[in-house]
Amino acid sequence: MKKAIYYAKVHYKWRTVRYVKGVEKKSKTWNKSSHETCVIETEPKELEKVKYFMSRLKLKHKSTNDIEIKIDRVDIINYMCMSNDVY
Repeated sequence: MKKAIYYAKVHYKWRTVRYVKGVEKKSKTWNKSSHETCVIETEPKELEKVKYFMSRLKLKHKSTNDIEIKIDRVDIINYMCMSNDVY
């Protein structure tokens, strides 16, 4: 099945999660950021399910703690192509 590839700007918010004696302590403040990249999903809920994309966003923020990410919106900048070889 062919999938469409878009060049888009993804707006998201993130915060760090620490573990103290096995209990997770989430940061109270959310930080906002954006990332321009190629995506195959345009809905935020569907894009959060793509494990490869989410792991790349977590690696963007250099932290020894765990990071929680929630995608706010996706602004499609440009339609690129259709492809069969999309993973």
